[in-house]
Amino acid sequence: MAFAYPLVDPDEGRNAQVAAEMAANGDVVIPHLSGVPYLDKPPALFALSAAAIRVFGPQPFAARLPAILAALLTLLMLAHASRRLAPEGHAFRVTALTAASPLFAVIGAYVIFDMPLAACVTAVWTLLAIELEHGVSAKRRLLMFLAVGLGVLVKGPVMLAWTFGGSLGAAVLLRSTSALAWLGWWPGWLVALGLPGAWFAAALQRHPEYAHYAFLEETFERMTSSSFHRNQPWWFVPAVFVGGALPWSLGTPWRAPASPASRVAAGFALFAAVFFSLSHSKLVTYLLPAFPALAWWAAESWSAQPRPRAVFAAMLAFAPLVLVAGWISLRPVAAHTSGEGLARAVQAAGAPALRYEDCYSPGTDFLLGRRSPVVSALGHPLTSNYAVRYRESLRERGLWTLLDSPADAPPARIIVREPSHAGVPPAGAREIFRDARFIAWLLPAD
Repeated sequence: MAFAYPLVDPDEGRNAQVAAEMAANGDVVIPHLSGVPYLDKPPALFALSAAAIRVFGPQPFAARLPAILAALLTLLMLAHASRRLAPEGHAFRVTALTAASPLFAVIGAYVIFDMPLAACVTAVWTLLAIELEHGVSAKRRLLMFLAVGLGVLVKGPVMLAWTFGGSLGAAVLLRSTSALAWLGWWPGWLVALGLPGAWFAAALQRHPEYAHYAFLEETFERMTSSSFHRNQPWWFVPAVFVGGALPWSLGTPWRAPASPASRVAAGFALFAAVFFSLSHSKLVTYLLPAFPALAWWAAESWSAQPRPRAVFAAMLAFAPLVLVAGWISLRPVAAHTSGEGLARAVQAAGAPALRYEDCYSPGTDFLLGRRSPVVSALGHPLTSNYAVRYRESLRERGLWTLLDSPADAPPARIIVREPSHAGVPPAGAREIFRDARFIAWLLPAD
């Protein structure tokens, strides 16, 4: 997928283009999209992808590299913890079950924040399990708090929810407050809050409204209201747990977690089930950090109640077979939701300057390696809640780079619009591309 599938809009194309603009302008404090500050998420993922883009250029693999490395690191952490805490054979089972989870396999090569977040959450609970078994270590605790800080820089305060909620869940299942003791180690909080705190202070200096947006709108409002239109029915979380880990979610001979490490893992999974069931903002990917913990618990269940190896092997083969079998149908679907087709049409026309009018394909700009003018008075094509909500403030400070009308835009030979609002084609223009999302016309050369 990392090499063969195009970047899927809006998430992958947008995040990749934000990273590309960071690579171009060198601003690692404030991410930008089409030149507009993009403060919907902290900068860590963008900075990592920007570094890869500088090395490999604007190609999908470069943008996806942080997610790929985070997935591999997650598997390594599971194997390391298993060798210290579990019987022989558990390390293979837990890493194999995690990697064979369809959700993990797909998001492991996807330009969004949830796989790096999953790596940070996995670091916390595996190191906590090791501490409960082998005793307190200052070095280990520093690593735990470093993971917390990096998680906040990746996806914001939700990492703190995973930290406190997961530890509380572990304490409940262990019937002991020992799982909470590490949270009282104050030197660790200097690390966990110092890194994101320094970035937050720098961001506030340039955008004073960001504190209100980050805590009240992006976090509190998202979790307590339906204003982000991500509410789901009561059965959503269990359905994701079952579907995201098929077939082992159904084929595992589940039993109550017995070892302390499995109770820690199950405690973090329990937190995810409760927290995201109560939240008014739910996406499938939000639950990804719980899957390594579920796989740990499942691996213990398999160790306690073994079944024929052929059954386990069949479960491991499910996700690869589904991906291979769906290759023919999935590749065109991904292409139709990406900017790849439009980028090819622009390149075939000689790659002249283009202009987006009340639409935007960041994935196209990413593949073309440039930033094209966007005509939009309101900013909705950026799919940025921050930009839309604070556009007037950004205008007043001269930070709004979108254009109110085509008359304000620089000359362009390619005009891109949405089919539903295409209007009259530009005079003398020739249509060079059309799909469900965009129409592009090539104007004659002067």
